[in-house]
Amino acid sequence: MIENTLNNECPITSEGCCVEFGNELVLDDLTFSVTEGSLVAVVGPNGGGKTTLFNVISGLIPVTHGSIKIKGLSPQESEGVIGYVPQNENVNWNFSLTARQIVTMGLTKKNSFLPITSKKNKVLIENSLDKVGLLDRIDDRVEEMSGGQRQRVFIAKTLAQGAEILLLDEAFSGVDVGSQEELINVLKKLRDDGKTILMATHDLNTLSDRFDEVLCLNRHCCAYGDPLQVFTPEVLQELYGSHKLMFQNHALGNHGHQNGI
Repeated sequence: MIENTLNNECPITSEGCCVEFGNELVLDDLTFSVTEGSLVAVVGPNGGGKTTLFNVISGLIPVTHGSIKIKGLSPQESEGVIGYVPQNENVNWNFSLTARQIVTMGLTKKNSFLPITSKKNKVLIENSLDKVGLLDRIDDRVEEMSGGQRQRVFIAKTLAQGAEILLLDEAFSGVDVGSQEELINVLKKLRDDGKTILMATHDLNTLSDRFDEVLCLNRHCCAYGDPLQVFTPEVLQELYGSHKLMFQNHALGNHGHQNGI
């Protein structure tokens, strides 16, 4: 079930996207498009391709077949449009940087060691932290903050860089329920301001309360649409059950199409 239609004006459009790592087929014939100004959950099993998808959208990993477009452009042509917030576990927190310093990194230009700290940029940094509810902690060290607050600091960093599309990889990992709600409230406000937000999550129980749309991903798009409608028994089987027959004609260089195209 894929509810929305492909449209080059959508913030993210994937058409038959395939990604191969060595001898492994990671994303296979992935097709979906994201509605602008929506808060989207990306769900699926471990190894289902969620982080890979975010890396492709960010332009860090090339597409083997098919395409992913960011407002009609390739990810490599969309630098600055995408803001990526990694998993807490993938960040080295053994440093003494303040929230102000982390957000300032969003303003750092390529090939520049130090960001420009003009008065205008100082206001931008403060406004970015204010939007995530952490202006009062602007000079506190991030290592002393909770997991949810750290996530919000990195979101502020993407806002300072001017990102229109935010990608959050397992933002709830290691975050208590109260902090999760604070984070979701921040994301909903950013969505209402026009941001498009994708967040990878394993929590299926609260999707309909927290998200506008859901992408069900297990190497391919099992379903995309309203969280209240997409989780049919068939979709859940594709996501978390055995569905080897779906890929019996899919292999490296051959993604279920004639001549491997």
